Amino acid sequence: MKISNYFELASIVLGSFDQNQELYVYQGYVMNERYIFFVDEGTLWLRHVQKVAHIDHFYIDGDTGGLILAEHITGNAKEMLELIVDRLSGMDALTFLTDVLLWTPDRVDMNLKLDRFQ
Repeated sequence: MKISNYFELASIVLGSFDQNQELYVYQGYVMNERYIFFVDEGTLWLRHVQKVAHIDHFYIDGDTGGLILAEHITGNAKEMLELIVDRLSGMDALTFLTDVLLWTPDRVDMNLKLDRFQ
């Protein structure tokens, strides 16, 4: 999969996370103007974002926290993202739950609250 065909190269501003009111700017790949994939200190993140009006390719943090998709990223982050997107695009939700999510090392018990789909 070519990232450029499905994702927009963009910037995101995150913060502030502490008393210092510091903001952090990252470059990443936005999908559907709602989600960004970016690398911070070798960690590949997925976060919800909101587009900043009247500024192209610029987003702010969205309404949810983030998910760590991979750690200790070395080499080209774009290639890693392409591999992950290809793998996830090729599996159904049940396979993801049973083969990926359930077997994630160091995973804790979690409630996906799937009953909300009733």
